[in-house]
Amino acid sequence: MNIIKTHSTLFSFWGFIVLMLTAISIALFSESQFNDQFAYSTMPIALIGILLSASFLAIDAIFELCNS
Repeated sequence: MNIIKTHSTLFSFWGFIVLMLTAISIALFSESQFNDQFAYSTMPIALIGILLSASFLAIDAIFELCNS
């Protein structure tokens, strides 16, 4: 029986993806300077989170392939 595990890293990866898409939409559709600056300051945080989560997911995938 094949059981699919859910990783907390996967949830954080998709959370950072949603954060990045939200920041992009705020930057595109906002009409105030405050919202633009908030979006531009949120994008690097989301990008760093996406890269770290993707690297942890890749490491987990390599460990699962080597241990199976």
